[in-house]
Parts: sequence; C-alpha cells; structure tokens
Amino acid sequence: MGETVDDHDRDDEVGDRAERVVDRFRQLREDDRKRRTHAEAGVVLDQFDAVEQRLLAFGRALGGDPDDVADLPFTEEAGRDGMPEPLYVRHDRTLLNQVTSWLLQRQHIGLVSEYGTGKTAFREILKRDLGDRDDFLVAHVDNPQQTTARGLYERVLRVAAEAGIEIDPDNYWQIRDGIPWATAETKQAVKEVAEQARAEDVTILLIIDEIEDLPEDLLSAIQIAGDAGVRLFLSGTPTGRDRLGDVKATLDSRLRYYEGIDPFEVEDIAEYIARSLSYFRGEDYDGESPDLFEPAAIVDIHDRTGGNPREVRLECRELFTRAAFVWYRSGQDIERIHITPELRHRRFGMNQ
Repeated sequence: MGETVDDHDRDDEVGDRAERVVDRFRQLREDDRKRRTHAEAGVVLDQFDAVEQRLLAFGRALGGDPDDVADLPFTEEAGRDGMPEPLYVRHDRTLLNQVTSWLLQRQHIGLVSEYGTGKTAFREILKRDLGDRDDFLVAHVDNPQQTTARGLYERVLRVAAEAGIEIDPDNYWQIRDGIPWATAETKQAVKEVAEQARAEDVTILLIIDEIEDLPEDLLSAIQIAGDAGVRLFLSGTPTGRDRLGDVKATLDSRLRYYEGIDPFEVEDIAEYIARSLSYFRGEDYDGESPDLFEPAAIVDIHDRTGGNPREVRLECRELFTRAAFVWYRSGQDIERIHITPELRHRRFGMNQ
C-alpha cells in the first residue's frame, strides 16, 4: 500500500522537530560556552582589580602615594621619566670615571656587557645628564633596528638644528623641513653640522644600543656619521662586539671599549632597595638601610641573582608583592611587616 499525503506531512513534521532539537542543542552549547568564557574573564578581571587595589593600599601604608602599580617600588624601567637614575651604575665607579674621561677626550666609545647589567639605564643617564650641558648635543635613535640610514642622519641633523646649528640650504639641491631630501646629501649635511659644532667646541654624541641586532646598512651609516665628526657611544653584548668586528672592522677599531659592568654586591642591593623606597615616598635618601627588607633577605637576593641589576629588581618586586599579600591577609600594622628569605617560598593568594 503506497504512502499517503498524511504520511509525508508526518515525516516532514518529524524532520522539522528533529532539526529544531539539534539547533536548540547547538544554541544551548554555544550559550554555555559563552557563559564559561564570560565567567572566566570575570574572575580574572575581578581578581585583577582586587589585587591592584591591595597592592596600592600596601604602598600607601608604606608612605607612598601611588596612582597605579607602575608607581610602586621596583617597577621602574630604564626609559621611564623620573627613574631614580643612580640605582644601577653608581656602584661601578671605574665605569663612570673611564667613560667620563673618554667623553671629555671626544673618543668613540663602546660599552659591552651582558643583558640586565645596566647598559640601558646608563644610556638614559647619558642622554639626560649630557643633554643638560652646553658642550654636548645628544642624538639617540629609539628603534635602531627599524631605522634607515637616512633616518639616522636626519636624527643627528634635527638635534643639531634644535641647538641652532643648521645647514646652509644653498649647498643642497632640495630641502624639506630643513633636511636634504637625497640620502647622499644628508650625509654631507651631517658633516657640515659636525664641523660647525666642533668649531663652537660642542660635541655631537650619537647613542646607539643593541649593536648585536643592528642591520649591516645601519652599521655603515653609523661609521659614516663617525667619520663625519659625530662622536659615537655604542652599547651591546659581547656577541654584538664580535659581530661588529666581523662586519665593520674599521668601525670596531675606532671604539674605545669598556667591558663588563660590575654586578651588585650585597651592600649595593641594600642601597638600591633603600633608594627605591625613599624615591617612592618622595624622600631624600639618607644613607640608612632599608626598613622593609631584613638583612638576610638582601643576602638571599644577592645569592639568587648573582647581583645582576635586572634580576635584583625583579626579585625585589616579587618579594614586595608577597609582602603585600601577607599584610592584607594578616591585618597587621605595617611596621610589623618584614621581608625575610622565607617569604620567597610561601604560597598564598590575596583572596585567602
């Protein structure tokens, strides 16, 4: 017996119902996925806000007035405005004396040291301190790995122009915003301003870091600037010096190298911590030992980091955070909170 119209209608209805059920399951599954994602994000965001507020409260209890966690001690970065500049290199007096001597003698300088030892911080000190002197003009390329030869020459020319040392436009074919358009002419312009500066007893200093990562064409431009009369301050790792010797032996031979910034000793770490806390509180450093870190904790930091300044900073930041957790959970007066070596091994959370 053949199928009737009613049979076809029932089959269509069953098929429609099955499809709706499948669609409903798919929708429920997607809704569940979105709820889980939202809940997970909410937990993280909630915890993020809670931890931030408790860290800031800890900082205020210590006598500071932070607006966000970047204002807390041990969060400074070398390029940050207001960095407490003596924290990284004041311990290496030999470095300071030798580099100062070479700068006064208008030498090309190479600073070579491992990662995290304070090269970038020293660069920032040079930019700021020499920038305040009338006998130095400091040019620095922020992203040397992404800078062209013309961009490097342009940076030197703009720094010179800001100090009133400008090129004669009649010497160049086409100029835009005070800079020759053709790269070949920018080279000549660099020589012109360097000669003017020298005649006025002014040194144009070009600071370039991370020489281990610089493209070869930029190394050529750096050498050309040096040949034109610009003084060079190049910094990088020992690998960078080796590469410079292989790729640009002539440039390498003209640099006076200082190799290896001294690591922190225990007393240097204590001074770094004390200066950081004083700076955070808006106080002058008085030469006293830090009031938050126990002496044993400072020795432990030295043992863990080998005195590498970057590692010291990160270790101090971690211990500072853990001390904030203890203060929040215990409810103790701030004067009773002390950082000890044992704090490094405790496991806890802000919400416990």
